[in-house]
Amino acid sequence: MTVTKLFLIGNLTVPSTWIAFIAACILSYIAIRLKYGKKPANRFGDAIFYLILIWKLSVIITDFKIVIHAPFALLYFNGGLVGFILGLAFVLFRTWLDWWKKRIDKDMLVALFIGAVSVQAVFQVAMVLLNKGNLFASIGTVVVFLVLLLFNWKNVGLNGSHIVQLSMLFMAAHVFVAAIQPKGLMNPPLLVTILIGVFFIMLFLKESTFERGKQDE
Repeated sequence: MTVTKLFLIGNLTVPSTWIAFIAACILSYIAIRLKYGKKPANRFGDAIFYLILIWKLSVIITDFKIVIHAPFALLYFNGGLVGFILGLAFVLFRTWLDWWKKRIDKDMLVALFIGAVSVQAVFQVAMVLLNKGNLFASIGTVVVFLVLLLFNWKNVGLNGSHIVQLSMLFMAAHVFVAAIQPKGLMNPPLLVTILIGVFFIMLFLKESTFERGKQDE
């Protein structure tokens, strides 16, 4: 959804995207904590922390001159889409590395996947509620992402079954929603969904290959 509102918090003017993202992260963390327990929730919280930290600090790379002349710019600015993708790339790489070294198991990956879907779904719904937009696009966005969220929470199991199919559904649903939104398919949230979806598809295909290999031994 297009940002149409800014909110004043103290002396800081905050775009609706920040509020929607923070709300999505908090609600998703609580849901993960209630469903999967403390350890997966903490892992999910760490992922969000590193994502936000890199996103904020990446302004040093994207706007180095501004930071040099006004160091307090770090408090008010971020690295934009480039910084967010850098943060996401770090989180995905760290997750893959920990999985490769067997520091996290399939149950943890399932919780992280559900967390990622939840953040995107709640973010999209919050953006509709916080901004003004086309009625058809707004209703379509809310309905599709709420149905997607409920479907994922209901159908995914701790054994990781159907994660590949659910990842494909996650991407397909967002493509449909993006197509009816003002910015169309060229919008950053869709890119994030594609990256997350492809990552989990590749990871769980690898996981399935390893499990079949163990069964054949």
